[in-house]
Amino acid sequence: MRIKTISYKRVINLGNYENKHLELFAEIEDGEDVEVAISSLAELVERKARESFELIFDIRELKDKRRELSKEVEKLKAEKDKLTGEEPDPDHIPFDQMNQAQLDEVNKNF
Repeated sequence: MRIKTISYKRVINLGNYENKHLELFAEIEDGEDVEVAISSLAELVERKARESFELIFDIRELKDKRRELSKEVEKLKAEKDKLTGEEPDPDHIPFDQMNQAQLDEVNKNF
């Protein structure tokens, strides 16, 4: 039997019911060791699949982080709007009421 062409395929499960396939084909030259050629092709496919797999999960992680940051921005905008939305009533002074003797004591120190 003379082997002329080899292929190696890697299927990556993306975890969301999707798969990614990477397959390479190579032709065997006359006098080339088939075992070495297969190992080289398999190594190349595995390395490229790993790189691709890492990129896919980096992208997924970045998208998750972007969603978290967007939620945080919306939360901060809502807090800002709450703080700056209404002007305070100048006639309403939000501190404890003092009796006249306490006010006289405070004013005496100024």
